[in-house]
Amino acid sequence: MSISDTVHNYLSEKNIPYETITHQSSKSSVQSAIAAQIPLHQMAKAVILKDNRDQYLMAILPAANRVNIHQLNQITNSKLQFATEHELNRRFNDCEPGAIPPFGAPYRMNVLWDNRLSNNSNTYLEAGDHETLICLMQESLLKISGDQPHNDLCSAPPRNH
Repeated sequence: MSISDTVHNYLSEKNIPYETITHQSSKSSVQSAIAAQIPLHQMAKAVILKDNRDQYLMAILPAANRVNIHQLNQITNSKLQFATEHELNRRFNDCEPGAIPPFGAPYRMNVLWDNRLSNNSNTYLEAGDHETLICLMQESLLKISGDQPHNDLCSAPPRNH
């Protein structure tokens, strides 16, 4: 499958340079980073939440971290819950289940990204399947996400990472 058509078209329209990296099949962003031999702090993942009006929010954070939903509720002044697998499959229909690319705009979704991601020279993101990553240089990441809200969204990563 490789990169999703939605993400490819979005990056092309925005004239954002990127590279793709292939790796052995994985089941999570952490496994993708390990398979591609990428430091975990440089791998970003998307966590999709929704409020009680079915408005979706994509939280983008380092792969090894967990979203702090209490913090997100305070930041957004709403009561968020995780989107269901069915909702994700419907919304990201050009992606394999569980391989959501952390790009909100092309999927018409509001985004809130974690401050930790701005510290990376390169950031790696799921491309829409379980074998491909997108690599963006910091200036490219900031070009597409710099005007979107950001904050500290994470709990510390589990100790075994």
